Amino acid sequence: MSKRLYVAYGSNLNIRQMKYRCPTAKLYGVGTIEDYELQFKGQPNGAFATIAPKEGASVPVAVWEIQPRDEQSLDRYEGYPSHYFKQDVPVQLDGEEVSAMVYIMNLKMRFGMPSPYYYQTVLEGYHDCELDTDILDQAVGGSAQRYYSENGRYQNQQTLFDAYGSEDDDEEFDELDEDEVEELNEEDGESDPLYFSDGMSM
Repeated sequence: MSKRLYVAYGSNLNIRQMKYRCPTAKLYGVGTIEDYELQFKGQPNGAFATIAPKEGASVPVAVWEIQPRDEQSLDRYEGYPSHYFKQDVPVQLDGEEVSAMVYIMNLKMRFGMPSPYYYQTVLEGYHDCELDTDILDQAVGGSAQRYYSENGRYQNQQTLFDAYGSEDDDEEFDELDEDEVEELNEEDGESDPLYFSDGMSM
């Protein structure tokens, strides 16, 4: 029976995580997927890794040899088939090309930024597999830039006055005392997509 090979490019580069999630999986090798780029999509501040075709780009990956129960565990983790779908791709491994299965996120998902915890998990995996972390950080930055570019198309239709409400709202605001105004400002900061309570460790 031929080996079942699986390509990891995100959090499943992490040796510790894979040992827990897929205890019978074995690291087959480390290489690249050519003509694809790494991206982060999903929620604005809770995006996950995916890949997409891009001529001339490449994605550093780990290839795992997996058993059926490992794949079942991965299917659950990846939200297959609704959140991620499967595809076979060629992987370059030290001069050898192998065909392996990879999970790719639903193409309708929008760009976003990974949470600090998820980013650290992926970063640890990059260190585990001795991959170039510059590629990871470029993907995070590029996805964030695309997120703000996409959302700007809608936000720039709104005026400053629309954003802060009508004159009636202003009159109501004027009636608040200083403590209430400060409390409102704190609430606004927590809901602002540019407000980071913990910050992202890069």
